[in-house]
Amino acid sequence: MIACVFILTAGAGGGGSDLASSIGYLVFITLASFLLWYRPIYNGYMKEQALYYYFYFFFGGFHLLFSLYMVVGIPGTGSAGFIRMIGMYSNRFWVAAVLGTVATVGWLIQGAGNTYFYIQVRTRRISLNSL
Repeated sequence: MIACVFILTAGAGGGGSDLASSIGYLVFITLASFLLWYRPIYNGYMKEQALYYYFYFFFGGFHLLFSLYMVVGIPGTGSAGFIRMIGMYSNRFWVAAVLGTVATVGWLIQGAGNTYFYIQVRTRRISLNSL
């Protein structure tokens, strides 16, 4: 969201929609992540019920796709990702470009961590099925 503020102040096209979308993502994705993938996997481990694992795999997969979408950074979508970052560097808006780089790297790290976690949960689920 902070990178999108600087994209807006840099005068980039679609900066206002980027900022509005990023604020919406900040609220919605935080709540949705907790309710749709964190809670189901916690309950899946605690109660050992397959339905919770299926919820996690479904919504966790969507979150992985959303992370990829944010890394790409299509202008006007609320992302300060790769495309937006390159545009800021080429127009010499250095603060927005550096913050876009930080946002892109952050989404990459978060996506890699979620992918690792997704694989670990899948491996655990498979080992539970074989018992």
